[in-house]
Amino acid sequence: MGAAQTTSSRKSTKAQVPPPKAMPKADARGSAAKLTYDQLMANAQALVPELAKRAAKTEEARKLPKETMRDLYQAGLLRIITPARYGGLEMDWPALPEAARIVARGCASTAWIVAVVGGHAGICGRFPKELQDEVFADGPNQLFVTASAQTTGTIVKAKGGVRANGIWRFASGCDHADWIMVNGEVLDGAGKKTGRNVRTIVPAKQVEIVDTWHVAGMKGTGSKDLSYKNLFIPDRWIVDTSPNFQGNPPGAAVNPNGYLYDVAFASYFSSWLLGPVLGAAEGAYEAYREATKSRVGSMVANIPAQMHTVQERLAESYCELEAARALYDKHNKFLHERGMARQNIGVDEFIDSGRERTYIARLCHNLVHRLVRQMGAVGIYDTNPVQRFYRDLNVMQNQLALNWDVHMLNFGRRQLGLKTGMERLDNPPPERTPWGATHGKAKKTNGKGR
Repeated sequence: MGAAQTTSSRKSTKAQVPPPKAMPKADARGSAAKLTYDQLMANAQALVPELAKRAAKTEEARKLPKETMRDLYQAGLLRIITPARYGGLEMDWPALPEAARIVARGCASTAWIVAVVGGHAGICGRFPKELQDEVFADGPNQLFVTASAQTTGTIVKAKGGVRANGIWRFASGCDHADWIMVNGEVLDGAGKKTGRNVRTIVPAKQVEIVDTWHVAGMKGTGSKDLSYKNLFIPDRWIVDTSPNFQGNPPGAAVNPNGYLYDVAFASYFSSWLLGPVLGAAEGAYEAYREATKSRVGSMVANIPAQMHTVQERLAESYCELEAARALYDKHNKFLHERGMARQNIGVDEFIDSGRERTYIARLCHNLVHRLVRQMGAVGIYDTNPVQRFYRDLNVMQNQLALNWDVHMLNFGRRQLGLKTGMERLDNPPPERTPWGATHGKAKKTNGKGR
C-alpha cells in the first residue's frame, strides 16, 4: 500500500464512496453476520463461566486456547469495530470496552485480546480502500496484531517499499494472528532518519515469533516478541502513521457511517483497555465476596464473613469500584458524544482523558489490593482467582496509557499553565477536520454507544 494520501490529494465526496459490499452470512470462522448491541453483550456474558474455568489453563499456556479463540469469533467479539462493508459489526463506542469488561470478569487476558487486539480492526478501517479490501479479503474475522515497542527493529527505505529488520515487543495475541503491524521511522540507505513515520502491515506467516513472554500477570495474552529478518514490505502495505490516526484518514470516506474511522483516534486507542481493567476489578470483587461467604480461617478458627474488618474493607472496596464505574461511564459517554458529533478531541481534552483513565485504573488496583491482603495466606496462591485478577491488574497498570506519573504530571502541569515537555502535546500538528463533519454525518446523541 502506498503512503497515506494528503488532504489535498484526497478530495473525497459522498458520491465518490463505492456502495458497500453485500454483507456475508458468515466467514470460515463461523460467526453470525449481524448482531445487535444487546445480543453482543449477551454473548459476552454467556462466555464468562467457561472463561473463568479456563483461566488457569490460559495462564499456563501463556496464550489463549484454541477453543477460546473459536468462542470469541463465534460470539462476534473480534469484529466489534470491523467495518460493516466487510461483514463487521461496526459498532460505536463503548461497545468494544463494554464487551471486554464483561469478558474480563472471567478472564482478563481474554478480555485484553477482545479490546486491545480486536480494536486493531478499527485501525485497518482507517486505511485506504485498496488495503482494506486486501486485509479483509478472507472475511471480517481477521486478527490484527501489533508489536508496540520497537527495540532493535529498523525500517529502511528500499525500492518499491521498505525492509524491516530486528525485534518489536509486546505482540499480544501473536500466536493467533492473521496480520501483523509495526511502526517506526523510515531510515535511508545510510541509516539516517528520513522524518517519515510509518505503520506497516504484513501477513503473520512472514514474521517469526520469539517466545519471551514469561511474566507476572496477563500471561494468557501471549505478548511475545516479533523478529523481522530483512523482510521486504511493499508500498501497498505501508501507511503514514500520523494521517492514519488524525481526523479524516483515508478510510473515513470508505466507511462513512462509523465515526471511529473518521475522528482523531488516539483517545479511543488509549481507552479501550479500560474494559479489561474495570472488568478484572469486578471479577475480583465478586470472587472475593463469594469465597468469603463460606470461608473458614485456615490458621485460626474463625469465620471471616463475621469479622468487622472484613465487612468494612469489603464496603470500602465496593465504594472504589462504584467510583471507577462512574468515571468509566462518564469517560465513555464523552468519547461517544464527540464521535457522534464528528469532533476531534483536542490536546487539553486528551490530557484530561489520560488523567481520568489512569485514575480509574488506580481505583481498580487499590480495591483489589485491599481484598487480596484481607485474604491472608489464602490470597497468595496462584490458583486463587482473586490473586490472578490482582496479578493481571498489576501488569495492566504498567501499560503506557495507564502510567500514573506520565498522565498525572501532564494534567498537573497544564493546570498550572506549564508545558508538558512532550512535543506532540506542546506543539501538536494541525488538526484535520473529520470527513463526516462536512458530509452531513454529525449527530447529537443520548450518550449510549450503540
